[in-house]
Formats: sequence, structure tokens, C-alpha cells
Amino acid sequence: MPEFGCAPDVVSYNTVLKGLCDKKGAEEALELLHMMADDGGGSCPPNVVSYNTVVNGLFRDGHVDRAYSLFIIDGLCKAQAVDRAEGVLQQMIYKCVKPNNRTYNCLIHGYCSSRQGKEVARMLKEMSAHGHQPDVVTCNLLLDYHCKSGRCTEARKMFDSMIEKDIKPNVTTYSTLLHGYATIGALSDMHGLLDLMAGNGISPNHHIFNIIIYAYGKGGMINEAMHIFDQMRQQGSSPNAVSYGAIIDALCKLGRVDEAMLKFNQMINERVTPNIVVFSSLKAEELFSEMLNQGIHPNTKFFNTVMCNLCREGRGKEAQSLLDLMVRVGVRPDAISYTILMDGHCLAGRMKEAMKLLDDMVRVGLKPNATSYNTLLHGYCRARLFREMLSNEVRPGIVSYTTVLQGLFRSGKFSEAKELYLNMIKSGMKLDIFTYNIILNGLCKNNCVDEAFKIFQSLCSKDFQLNIVTFNIMIDALLKSGRKEDAMDMFTAISAHGLGPNVVTYHLMIQNLIKEGLLEESDNLFLATENSGCTPDSCMLNSLVRRLLYKGEIMWAGTYLSKIDEMKFSLEASTTSLLISVF
Repeated sequence: MPEFGCAPDVVSYNTVLKGLCDKKGAEEALELLHMMADDGGGSCPPNVVSYNTVVNGLFRDGHVDRAYSLFIIDGLCKAQAVDRAEGVLQQMIYKCVKPNNRTYNCLIHGYCSSRQGKEVARMLKEMSAHGHQPDVVTCNLLLDYHCKSGRCTEARKMFDSMIEKDIKPNVTTYSTLLHGYATIGALSDMHGLLDLMAGNGISPNHHIFNIIIYAYGKGGMINEAMHIFDQMRQQGSSPNAVSYGAIIDALCKLGRVDEAMLKFNQMINERVTPNIVVFSSLKAEELFSEMLNQGIHPNTKFFNTVMCNLCREGRGKEAQSLLDLMVRVGVRPDAISYTILMDGHCLAGRMKEAMKLLDDMVRVGLKPNATSYNTLLHGYCRARLFREMLSNEVRPGIVSYTTVLQGLFRSGKFSEAKELYLNMIKSGMKLDIFTYNIILNGLCKNNCVDEAFKIFQSLCSKDFQLNIVTFNIMIDALLKSGRKEDAMDMFTAISAHGLGPNVVTYHLMIQNLIKEGLLEESDNLFLATENSGCTPDSCMLNSLVRRLLYKGEIMWAGTYLSKIDEMKFSLEASTTSLLISVF
């Protein structure tokens, strides 16, 4: 290609890699991959397709150790098992599998994350001894390590060293060092770096804008912070919760609450959800008192919005104070106000406080509705609450019944749950598919598969509109009870009901085929999964890998391991542990 005046790109290399692997030349493909990587990420560094192609080829040719070495180090480092990852590196070297920059960067990142400075230095020396020089990724890792340790001077020396060695800094390099300067308040150094960044043609991203706003705000330079805030918009970046939070926090600390409130209102109008910084800065009582002083009278809906956000942030007690404030300033809380706060207490497990609110609600003349009770029922399932709904002339709807039913099944009260759903049917209540799914799942979990199967068949005979969750519940139960033929028949019948299998359905069926040792059939069904447009998720792939490794089918597991890497999923801890034991 160079003879014709054109340089090969990564697609060209990947085509050659695939050709070599298809001809059982995975070792030659590995050499080519290392050649691409050893180029320092310059003209044509390998991409994820390059690695996946070679990994698959190595597995097919039986080179399991080499295939593992391409991705197991990264997985171990992410699982904070850096010592074990380095053990794999030493095995690579012992087996003449040449590590590259990516391998060393994984280990350096692992040691940096665990704050092991001596190990970082040692790894850099070892990297150099094996003929590899730090690249921009390596330098960014070291910059981040120094900055987070408060050593911005050392970080700047590293940055200057990059320039001297012709390692071009990227936007991550600049944002890392800028954040370090912002944290220690070194604004003059920050300005100089920003000028250098602009001179090198790198535009600030969202993260960098927020760093600058934070730095100016922290230093009390609110006008400069506001200027950057406006400049952010001019360059096409909309301020987010972090941007607003930094501005509002700075304004409040300077006593400029009126301006902070304007920013808060602007934030709400732009549908930017306030974060914890905003609510910490704008103390609720001060905020609303100032609004009243300016002739702004917040209504119940406004208070409810703020309470809802506080509860979502886990600040239920502050939301409770806000409810008290509403009463003091003459804004009458409604049923929604109490329900929001009840939900906040339930989420935090404060059931006594939630129950007290129900009593307070009645005491002030508000009649609890079905939503109020459902909120509490989701917190815990108690028959007293359900009877109370009836005594207060609140007719439970299907949602209320279903919530209680689900709570009874989950709490192990099987007989009570069964009595309830039988009464629901006898009373002529029209059950929806969601309720039936809860009943079927509850029966199956309590080893009443035959009874569940009869209900399922009854629904089919009545042409009841089932969904794929219904089939998944029954297929799972049938497989676990050893009724594989019934499960297969049910899987086949899905299309007859106008439905298609989802990732859970395929996962159940493939897992069973692997369990039965039908590996080719499981592989074919996995291909059918992808061809049907149903994308495998991380849970499914990790589970299949573990199932195959347990059976000792390492070659087959490799296919799914490479798929995990290709889709940029993470190895789950249990998968990583099993890989270590096998390796």
C-alpha cells in the first residue's frame, strides 16, 4: 500500500488479522497485533476489533493462555486485584507473550488507584526495561495520581516532560491538571495552562468549564465565574447541575442570595435537576423567606417540587422541615405533599415517621387516597393498613391489591397471598397481566409449579393477552423443576402469541443447553439471539461464561469473554474470581 502512496489504516490491519486467524494463523496475527501496539499508538494503533479478532483466533487455535493475557490483566486491575494481575504479566513474559503499553497502563492504573506510589515507580522502570516508553495514557494516569495526592508541582513537571518528549497532551491531560490547580486554588497556574491549551487548539469541554467555574467560585471571584458560565453557552455547552451548583454556592457564600435565587429559578426553568450542592447552598428557609420578601409567593406545587428533589437526594428530614415551613408561611400542604414525604421516609426505612405522617394527614383534615396507602404498602406490607383502607371508605384498586400481593409473596406469607388472590378472583375483580405475573411467580417460587402451569393454561384458553415476562416466569420454573420438554414447548409457543423472546428468555434457554452439554446448540441459539435484534447484556454474558467455566469448557467460554470485551462490559467479581482459579 505505501508503494501506491497510501498508508494502511486500522480497518486494513483488522482485515489482515481476520484473514490470518481464519487460516489458523493466530500466532502470526498476535505478532502483527504487537507490531501495531509497539508503534506507540502512532500511525495505526489497534482498536477493540483488533483485540477481539486475535482473542477469538487464539481461543480457536487452542492458545488459551495467550488469549487470557490480552484481557485478564485489565479485568483483574479493575477488580482491584493488582498483585494477581502482575502475576499474570510475569506469566506472559515467562511464556514469551510480549506485553505492550496497554498491558502496563492497566497495571499502572491499578497501582495508582490503590495509592501504591513505589509500585507505580517500579512498574514504570519495568516498562522501560522491556522497551516500552510511556504514552499519553500513561502520563495522564501519573498526572491524576500526583494531583489527587496534592502534588501539583510534580504533576506540572510531568506535563512539561510530556512536551519535551513529543507526547502530545489531550483534553484529558489538561482537565486533570486544571482540576488539580483548582483544588489547591492555584489560579495563576490555571490561567497559564488555559492559555497554553487554547494555543494548542484544544477547546474546553463541559468538564473543563465546570472546573474553571468551581475554581473562580471557590476563590470568591464570582464575576469571573459568571463570565465563564456565560461563555459556556456561547460555545454551545449548556450548563448542567454541576455548573449551576458551583455558581449558586459561590453567590450564597458571598451573601448574594437574591442572585443565587435567580440562578436557581433559571435552573428550574431550564429543567436542570438541582444537585445536593444547590440544596446545601440554598437553605430552604432562607430561600423561601427571601422569595416572600420580594413578593414572590411560592405555591404548593413549588414546595412539592423541592420536597420531591430533597427526598430523592435522601434528605427526608430537610423535606420534613420544609413541610413545617409551608404551614408557617400559610401555604396549605395537600395530599401530594404528605405522600412525597411519606415516600421519602419509606425509602430511608423510617416507617414510624411515615406512619405518623398518615395520622397527621388525617388530623389536618386531608383524606388519604389510594396513592397515599400504596406508598406505605411499598414500604412494608401489613394487613392492618389494608383493612384501614376499607374502613376509611377508600376502595382498593388493582394497584393496591397487587402491591399487597407482591409484599405477601416476598415476605414468605404464601398462604395469606394465596387466600388474597383467590378472593380477588371470587370477587370478580378484573386482574391484569401484571397481577397474574406476580401470582405465577409467587407460586413458582414456592414450588407450586403445577398450580402455576394450570393458571397459565387457563389464561391461554381464554385468549388472555400474555407478555414475555409471563413466559419467562414459566420457562424458568419448568427448567428448574426438570420439565425441559414443557419448557421447550413453551419457548416455541411464544411466537404463536404474537410475542418475541427477550434477552431473559434466550438466557434461560442457552443456560439450560449448556447445562445439558449441548454446546453447539447453545452457540446456535446465541447467534439466533443476536440475529433477532436482541442484544445480550452484561448479566447474560457473565453468567454464560461462569456456567461454561464450571463445566471446564474454557474454549467455549472464550467466545463469550471476547464478546464481553467487544461490548465494553465489565467482568463481574464472581466471573473474575473463577477466571483466576481456572487460569
